[in-house]
Amino acid sequence: MRIAILSCLDFSVPGGAERFFIDMAMALDATIVCLSYDPFLGDCYPLAKDVKFHPLNVSLPNEPLKQVFGMHLFRSIKLDYDFFIVTDDMALRYISKGKPHCYIMLTPRRALYDMYYQTIADLSLSKKLIYVPVLSFFRFLDRRFVMKNVSHIAGISHNVRNRIWRTYQRQAYVLYPPIHLENYQNTGYGDYWLSVSRIDKWKRVENLVESFREMPDKKLKIAGRVYPSFEPLASSAPPNVEFLGSVTDNDLITLYSNCRGFLTMAIDEDYGLTPLEAMACGKPVVAAKEGGYLETVVDEHTGLLVAPDPFSIREAVCRIDKNPELYEKASRLQATRFDYKLFKEQISTYVHTLAKT
Repeated sequence: MRIAILSCLDFSVPGGAERFFIDMAMALDATIVCLSYDPFLGDCYPLAKDVKFHPLNVSLPNEPLKQVFGMHLFRSIKLDYDFFIVTDDMALRYISKGKPHCYIMLTPRRALYDMYYQTIADLSLSKKLIYVPVLSFFRFLDRRFVMKNVSHIAGISHNVRNRIWRTYQRQAYVLYPPIHLENYQNTGYGDYWLSVSRIDKWKRVENLVESFREMPDKKLKIAGRVYPSFEPLASSAPPNVEFLGSVTDNDLITLYSNCRGFLTMAIDEDYGLTPLEAMACGKPVVAAKEGGYLETVVDEHTGLLVAPDPFSIREAVCRIDKNPELYEKASRLQATRFDYKLFKEQISTYVHTLAKT
């Protein structure tokens, strides 16, 4: 069976979504149809070298324009495949042609739904007058299209599954994004804690910085792209907090392998792959007691689930820091539940079952 994975992403940098779709393509021997593709991706994420790409070669400098153009392009192109996996609401327009499909959703677009009020809160009045009606219109179109045209939906966690139900009143199957256990190992407990995420207002990185400001004897390394509005936070961080910026896959695995423990505090995280990567190395995780973390972190066994404020973070770090190795066995065991081998079997069964209906 010829399977296509439709995505409006640029496959040039291996972010979490790109990795998930590459794993999906490997598991199903599918082709990724995307806006553009940079062969350099294979140097950053070697698994990409084994995947077939069908780039549409959209090269517009403005991201919103690229997305809109990509949406219209997906409505007009002809693709000769037996089954289609749609991965975002822009590529979703293709399935209006009645093709056999499923929609594997990272999350309903959060700026339109559960984070709508946070999205518009910091806008000036003039921008609100523009954004509010525009977002309302897109919310109407999104709900209407999904409820009318989508046959089958899967989400990447039970947290996302619940959002899908609240948003579209549709039941969704759960497909957890996998980790490749063989890539991770524990080489010891170094002198630093680690956090991995892009640095934006949804990740609560400022709470991590403030908690370590009160613990000058402990070190924190933060890996991930720093958005311009958060550069002042990075420049004003205390000496024991280091912003590393974007790092390569090999460097990231080394950071996981040598860290003392892992921290993540994102607001209602969709799923959260990074805690699992840390647990695959046998490292304890301190995570916010909400969202997808409730599905991956086992409180008191693989780490601690806490309130996302600096005081609670500090208390958890001090508690675990004394004996981080106590969490190693449980952490590794939990990570095995999300291994790629299990994912491959699950998604293959799911897609081939749908294709027969």
